[in-house]
Amino acid sequence: MTDSNDTRKPSLSWADKIRMARAQARELRQKEIEAALENDDVEEWERLVAAEEERKNGRRNAKLEAAKRKKELKELAPKAGGIKWADNEASRDWRAGKRGGRRRNNAGWALQPGAMVRLVNDARVYTDGSWVMEKKIPKGALGILIDAPPADLHGHVAVMFGADIFKIECKKIRMVHDEE
Repeated sequence: MTDSNDTRKPSLSWADKIRMARAQARELRQKEIEAALENDDVEEWERLVAAEEERKNGRRNAKLEAAKRKKELKELAPKAGGIKWADNEASRDWRAGKRGGRRRNNAGWALQPGAMVRLVNDARVYTDGSWVMEKKIPKGALGILIDAPPADLHGHVAVMFGADIFKIECKKIRMVHDEE
């Protein structure tokens, strides 16, 4: 008696079976293309060649299209905790490096001598002739600006509250507008 295992061929793996089926399908498509070329059927040959190219490049094209779509969606998606860039001409120029000359803050204060001013915080004020006498004036007090403010934020100006004139820091006062 012979052993049945000796005469039997080993079975093919699933991957080998798929590889063989793909090779057979490729050969069949190639034969169809050659048959169309032999029969001078140009339309059929062009259709078969285009289908073969689409099959070959289909996965690559799909991956490229998916990458492009993913990039578009990523640009549209909001970013948690991220910076939302301003989208206007000036901001695009700034990010591109077209920043122009450096601007200096030379505007100073928009306060004019004789303007009505109000205190925005409680303020320590000094009498006009002395830095020794200190007094507190509450927030919201109204006064009249006596002299033009200096460019310095921490500079002092003369303001008349009632009948007294005091020196007070510029950053503590704001001009009173008609609509207030």
